Amino acid sequence: MQKEKILIIDDEDFILQLSKDILTKSRYEVKTTSDGREAIRFLEKDRFDLILTDIKMPNINGLDIIRHVRVNNKEIPIIVITGHGTLDIAIDSLRLGAQGFILKPFTPEELRSAVAEALEKTRLLSENIRMRALLPLFEVSKKIISEVDPKKLVKLIVDIAIKETRADKVCLSLIDDLAGRLKVGECIGLSHDFACYFEDKYSETISKFIFKNKKSFLIAPGLEIPKEIEKIKELMGISSGILMPLTIRGDIIGLLCLSRTVSKLPFTPSEVELVSVLCGQAAAAIENARLYKKLEESYLSMMVTLSCVVEARDLYTDKHMKDIAEYSVAIANKLGLPDSDIENIRKAALLHDLGKISVPDHILMKASKLSEEEMDIIKKHPVNGAKIIEPIEPLKHAKEIIKYHQECFDGSGYPEGLKEEDIPLGARIIAVADAFGAMTTDRPYRKALTVEEAVKELKKGAGTQFDPHLVEIFMSILEEKNIL
Repeated sequence: MQKEKILIIDDEDFILQLSKDILTKSRYEVKTTSDGREAIRFLEKDRFDLILTDIKMPNINGLDIIRHVRVNNKEIPIIVITGHGTLDIAIDSLRLGAQGFILKPFTPEELRSAVAEALEKTRLLSENIRMRALLPLFEVSKKIISEVDPKKLVKLIVDIAIKETRADKVCLSLIDDLAGRLKVGECIGLSHDFACYFEDKYSETISKFIFKNKKSFLIAPGLEIPKEIEKIKELMGISSGILMPLTIRGDIIGLLCLSRTVSKLPFTPSEVELVSVLCGQAAAAIENARLYKKLEESYLSMMVTLSCVVEARDLYTDKHMKDIAEYSVAIANKLGLPDSDIENIRKAALLHDLGKISVPDHILMKASKLSEEEMDIIKKHPVNGAKIIEPIEPLKHAKEIIKYHQECFDGSGYPEGLKEEDIPLGARIIAVADAFGAMTTDRPYRKALTVEEAVKELKKGAGTQFDPHLVEIFMSILEEKNIL
C-alpha cells in the first residue's frame, strides 16, 4: 500500500525533526521545510495527503499558507501546530479551513492521534463525495447500455465523459481487430487532423504500451509519467489528464483520454476512479453493441440468402437485388435522411420480395398473363414478407417498408390502397428503384427494356404509380452516374 504523504512546515528545527521522526516511524512519508514560500513550491509540484503547519513563521505565516492551499484544494486536511500564546490565532485558522490544531509541547501519541484522526475524517469525507459522484453514473449506465448503434454509442460515451469530468479535450480510440492497434472513434476539443496524426505516428506505440501495462495513468504537475504517455501528453496538449484503458474480461478494447487546460484544477485520484467506473460501463456497452451488430448482420445475411433463393426462382439475380438496394440508398442520401433511416431502407430493399417464397413456381414463373386468382396470390407477398421478418428485432424497422412497397402514389396499389404521404417514404423510394430494376431485367414474359425506355415508363407513372418528386431525384442520380 502506498504511504500517505505529509508536509510539515515549522521554523523550529527541533519540532521539524521530532515530528518527522514520530510520523516516519508510523509509516508515513514525510517532507519538511522551515520556509513558507518553499512550502508553497512543494505544494505546487507535489501531492500531499496532509499538511502540518506552524502559525508564526518568517516570510509567509501559517494562515497565509492555509489561504493559499484552500484556493486550489478544498479537501486536503490541515493541522495547525501552535503554542499557547497563539491560541486565538489557531482558532482563526479553523475558520479558514484547518481541521484542527496541536498545542506545543506535544507528545508522540498526541501527534499520531491528531494525524490519524484528520486523515480518517478526510477518507470518510472523500468516500462520501465519491459515492455522491458515482451515483449519477448508475443512471448513465442505463443510457449507455441501451444504445446498440456503435457510432452513436462512441459519441454518447465521449459526451458523457465531458459532462461528468468537466474535461476540455476527450478522445476515445478503439482497437481495430484487423490491424491490432488503436483507431480514433470520437474526439472533442482536438484539431481535425488529430485522428490522422495520432493513427499514423503514435497508434502502434501506444497500443503496445497499454497492452503491456493494462492500467490507467494520471497526468498532473509533479507526477512522473512514461515516455509513451508523454507522447500523448504533447500531442493532445495535456496539462492535467487521465488515460484509462477500456477492458473486457482482461482484454483491452480501447483507450479513453481526457485533458484539462492549465486554468482548471488538475484531475484528482477520486476522479480517476469515476472515469474508471465510466470506462467499465463503456467497455461493456461497446461489447454489447458489437455483439448486437454481429447478430443483426447474421440475421440479415440469413434473410438475404433466403431472398436470393426467391430471386433465383423468379429468374432475378443477386446483382439485381443489390442494384435495387444501391438505387434506394442513393435516393435516400439525396434526400438527406438520417443514417439509421438509410440503413433500414437498405435492408428493406434487399428483402422487399422475400414474401414471394410463398408464391408457387407455376405462378411466379408464368410467361403469360396471370389470372385474377393468381394475381391475388402475388399481391399477398408484401404482407407475407413483413410477417417473415416481424420476429427479428434487428429488422423490425424494415417491416413497414416491405409491407407497403407495392402501394401506388394514387392509391391504386396493394395491400391497403394507401396513397401519397400515407405510404411510408422508404416504401415509395423502393417502389421507384424496384420498378426501374424490374424493367431493365429480363423477365419470363418479356425482354429487358433499355434504360431510356425504363426512364420513359417511370416518368409516365410519376404521380400515379410513383412519387413524382422521387422520380425526379432518381433521374438526377442516373445522370450523375452516367447511366442515363
